[in-house]
Amino acid sequence: MFWKKTKPRVPADDESCANALFHVLAGNLKRNGRIRAEDIIAAAASITGELCIEAAGDFNPRKHQFVPGSRVFSDKVNELFSGKSADVGMETAPAESIVGILRDRVLAAGYTKSDLPSLRSIFEHFAANIGKPSDWGKVPLSVPEGNSPLVLPLQVAYETRSTVDRLFQPIPNPQEKLRAATLTLSQVLIAVQEAIDKKIAVLLALETVNGMAKTAPMTDEAMAIAKKKSGGQ
Repeated sequence: MFWKKTKPRVPADDESCANALFHVLAGNLKRNGRIRAEDIIAAAASITGELCIEAAGDFNPRKHQFVPGSRVFSDKVNELFSGKSADVGMETAPAESIVGILRDRVLAAGYTKSDLPSLRSIFEHFAANIGKPSDWGKVPLSVPEGNSPLVLPLQVAYETRSTVDRLFQPIPNPQEKLRAATLTLSQVLIAVQEAIDKKIAVLLALETVNGMAKTAPMTDEAMAIAKKKSGGQ
């Protein structure tokens, strides 16, 4: 199993929940004293994407009839991601949206407007690159190949659920959970800004959130079937 089982301290509010998740991700992804920026960005973004599905409420991300890894579209997911308008940009996305929270947090911590990608290009790249069998468990990315994450987003989101449940227990409302996860992602982006090109960091984060929020998550039932087919390994 990729993800280590941990029992971290339960925090008290969305900011402290976000901070606790950040430290758990950092601890799990540290290799030889270092954390690869792309991997912790993808991990935090994957969790945010799955919680976006939960907050949208179109279906239960833990128990559904979709094939895990298949693409599922939702107007509510789009609204939570960047607002109701189809022509919204980074600068005009609502402050309470995923994009708005990330934008405001990173701009206040060293990023500039020139580091922010075009939302239209993110949506268009996703739409033009879905359906490739080789991308199962991943999301379509336009970042340079050398900046591709080594972690599998679908796997990370599934294997961190129990940890996220524990850390986010004080904030059971799905919308608040989504905000906390987005705060974690913003904390990640701020922490890695000296280790990776800022434009690539934000692009990777937003493409992963958008893609995972439109991807059917792994379920316990599907995992059990997969294990049975592989002989229980």
